[in-house]
Formats: sequence, C-alpha cells, structure tokens
Amino acid sequence: MAFGMFKKNNFADVIYTNGRFFTQTPDLPWVSAVACKDGRILSAGDIEQMEQLKSADTQIIDLKGQYAFPGFIDVRGTPVLKAFEERYLAIDPVWDLDTVLEATAEYAESESSEVIFGYGYNEHILTDYEDADEAHRLLDEIESERPVVLLGISGIHCWFNTAAAAMIEEAAESEGIQYVSPDYALNLLSPFDFDEIGQQVRRISEELCERGITSSFNVYSPDYLGNLYRDCLIAMEGEGMPIRQRFTDSLYVNRPVNPELILYKLSAGRDDCAEISDLIRFDFLKLDVCEDENLACFSDEALETICLLAAEKGFNIHIDALDGPSVIQVEKAFGLLREKGCGKNTLILAADKAEEDGENRWITTYPSDYLNNSVFGHCKTVREAVDQLTIQAAAIIGRTDELGSIEKGKLADFTVFEENPLDGDLRKFSRMQASMTILSGQVAYDEEEAANDEMFDLLMSMRL
Repeated sequence: MAFGMFKKNNFADVIYTNGRFFTQTPDLPWVSAVACKDGRILSAGDIEQMEQLKSADTQIIDLKGQYAFPGFIDVRGTPVLKAFEERYLAIDPVWDLDTVLEATAEYAESESSEVIFGYGYNEHILTDYEDADEAHRLLDEIESERPVVLLGISGIHCWFNTAAAAMIEEAAESEGIQYVSPDYALNLLSPFDFDEIGQQVRRISEELCERGITSSFNVYSPDYLGNLYRDCLIAMEGEGMPIRQRFTDSLYVNRPVNPELILYKLSAGRDDCAEISDLIRFDFLKLDVCEDENLACFSDEALETICLLAAEKGFNIHIDALDGPSVIQVEKAFGLLREKGCGKNTLILAADKAEEDGENRWITTYPSDYLNNSVFGHCKTVREAVDQLTIQAAAIIGRTDELGSIEKGKLADFTVFEENPLDGDLRKFSRMQASMTILSGQVAYDEEEAANDEMFDLLMSMRL
C-alpha cells in the first residue's frame, strides 16, 4: 500500500512530448520530452523515458516538433515605470537641461491634467543650477499656476516649480515633517490611480507572456514607483497573473556614503519588506561607480568596505561601472569578497566596455531588453542573447536554483517557438513571436488558440 502510494505520487501531472528542448545544461543540451509535476520539472529526457512517468491522469501535450527553451526572464520588470512613462512625460536621461525644459514645456502645453509629471532626467544636468530658487524659476517660466514635478532617474531627487513646492511645504509643515522625500511629494500630489496601476500591470504582463517571457523581476525602481508595484502585487495576490511577477527591492546609492549608514538602510529595508508568497524581497545593493568626482567617486577602501558589509549580511550587489578605471576598481572589490568567502552572493558588474591595451575586458548587460531589442546590440549571436534571457538572467537575480535551465526540480517554465531561433540571426530572433508560453507546467499562452479565439470573437460580432 505504501509502495503504491509512493509510486503514484511520482507520476507526472503533464508531459510535453515530441519537442526539441534546449536545456542549457552541458551534459544533456537537447531532449525530446519533459515531465512536470506540481509546477516543477520531474524529469527531462527522451519520450521513452517519460512513458514511465505517465498515469491515466497525466495530460500529454504534443509540441509537434517545436523548439522549447527555459522560460525567458525579464529582469527589468518595471510595469509601473512603463505605465508612468506611457501616461506622463518620459524624459530621456541623455537629454541636457535645455532639452528637458523644452520637452516639459511642450508636454505642459498639450496636457490638461491638474499636475504636470515627468520622470527620467539625469540629476547631473542640474550641477550648474544648484540654487533651488533658480530651479523653481526655470520651471515657473513653463508653468506658474499648476504644480510641475520632475522625478530624477535615480528616484532620489525631484525638481519642483514654485506651485508644487508651496503645496508640499504646506502639507509637510502641517504634518510636522522635517525632510520631504520624493516619495512623500509624489504620494501627496498623487499621479496615479491605484486601479489604473493594476490594469497596467495586467496588460503589460499579458504582452510579456505573448513574447515568451515567463518571469518578470523588478530589481530596482525609484521608491514611489517601487512601492506602488509592491502594493499592487500584494493586492493582486491570488487573482492569477499571466506570468510570474516578483519584486526584488534594492537600495540605490550613487554617491559615497558612510558604509554603516548604507548597512542600516539595507537592514531597515529588509525588515520593512514583508515576504508574501515569495512576491517581495529586499536583497540587493545597487551602486553607480565612476572615477569622475562629480559623479560617484568611491575610494578603493570605501567601495570594498561597503561591499563587504553588505555581502556579509547576505545582500547581493550590482554595480554599474560608468567608466573604464571603475571596472578595474569593482573587479578588485569583488575579488576581495570571493577571498572572504562571499561566494553565495550574486555579484554583478555592468559596464559597456573597459579599455586595457585596446581590448574589451568586461561586458555585462541586463538580459531583458528583449522587448525593445537593445540586448541584441550587446550580443554577437542568438546563443548569447538566449543565454542572457535564461541562465544569465537567473544568475543576476540569484535564482539559478529555480530558473534558467531545464533540469529536475526547477520551475517548469518554457518559451516555445515554431522555428529554432539558434538557426537564425539576431534580427530575426528579435522579431520572433513565441508560439507557446508555459508557466509552472501549464500553458499560459498558445498562439494558435489565441488566433482561434480572435476569429470566434470576430464572427460573433459580425453575427450581432
């Protein structure tokens, strides 16, 4: 009896057969079938092997020779930010001050809302306008009656006109608040309707699912946008989403700060972050490092101390090296961490290039600019792009135990194409549409089924 129960419990819920699975494992790079149970991979191999895991209740899905890959991972999962950019003024960080002002003026002229919002300016464009009165004057020339609020790319700084500043100061004074954060200012002026955010998150999730994205991880967002996304995920818990959404909060630092203060803020963030069904985590320290003292000039000792304190407390570290010398500096700091035994931490060095004897020494990019194709500018082959969307993305978010490859015990997430992307070029891959997206062993999107549903809806509308 006990033996029978044990055997029954090892039968698969669903078996995907007659496919060509690219596993991202060196020992078994391609298999023809995968068995899934309770949302995870039970076994991967040939069709004959999977027969042993089949019961009368097992669902069999024939992939008809299609090509399946480990589920593609978006590590820039910022649906609230995308919604903000769609609804309000999206400022390109490369714009200079004059361009930002011109864009703000054009937007204010065309926008009838009570408050003018914008996001994305590079805070360093204001180095010649450090006086707050001058900053207010520049925006007052654009709009003197309605509040104007521009949020910087880091989410740390806001730029107000006099009307906005007056409203914020009045509210802060009445509430006895000494320090006004961008988060407080934006909450006060309320750019977003919460229901609108939920609708946007679901819409963007559906679009990602149709492109073959199975997981979306928000590794960093400005506080206001991040808090909205976090609250949205909590509110939507149990409703079901087209893809796996996770919020991995982080502390962003772009200036040398007392290491003990950074550690305090990291610990406070972790304590304040409620982990609900693995929806939310706070485990990243994100740094911008540059040799330019006007940007983020860290001494070797300061950088190493900050990284070591954070790593010893279990935090993962992501550093954007903004110039060549900084890459060498970060490599040195990461080497020290490895020497100290911080081998389980996710350590990410992101840089476009670092010159040493005229050669590129290090190139690391975020994987999932898949949707806007920028990832393809950093890759030479489709294989490199696939790696960045699977195994490398999983490493970046510290989830290689669950994602990134097709192996026993990992989440049963697959991205399926009719043709093999590896046989084509990057341009073709960037335009490919997933024929099927499988999430936790279940079909979340089927192109053929979606087309049939669309045709049915069209016929019904014609009949009416």
